[in-house]
Amino acid sequence: MRTDRRLGAPTAVLALAALLALVPGCGYSIRAPYDKSVRTVYVPIFRCQTFRRDINYQLTDLLMKEIERRTPYKVVSSPEGADTILQGVIQSSDKNTIVENPDNLPRQLTSSLTVSVTWTRNPPTEDEKKRGPTVVTEVSNFAPEIGETTETAFYRTCQNIATQIVDMMEAPWQRNIKGD
Repeated sequence: MRTDRRLGAPTAVLALAALLALVPGCGYSIRAPYDKSVRTVYVPIFRCQTFRRDINYQLTDLLMKEIERRTPYKVVSSPEGADTILQGVIQSSDKNTIVENPDNLPRQLTSSLTVSVTWTRNPPTEDEKKRGPTVVTEVSNFAPEIGETTETAFYRTCQNIATQIVDMMEAPWQRNIKGD
């Protein structure tokens, strides 16, 4: 007895098409879940409680560039025209030796940065006023023997912190801002 396999292929294609038609209705999306009610963000220069020179300017600049590049939000220059305000304080910045060479010179070091960040509506709600900041920490390794400097290590650390903060600007942090 002989069976015709061509009849099974169109049926399988139709079943697959019906299944794929149901997927978009399940609420899944490949877009980042940014809050559509927020259009603008004001980012004042981060305060710095450390003695590392100009790290607050560097972090603020990288954060503003990351917001513009990855989010639908526009960074504005004054709080008067902003829907939200993203501000932060650099609490610590450290450089530590991890490995020394036989001559007691540093072979591998780490740069670490700890930042507390708040993102509030403009003006902030009562819940936002009560809520504490979110603390973000990043540690990067670097090796002076291969030409890496403290400056490049802290730049990379600031880039990673800016990326983490922008990642938090998606819906979960927004829900916290709204008080849900």
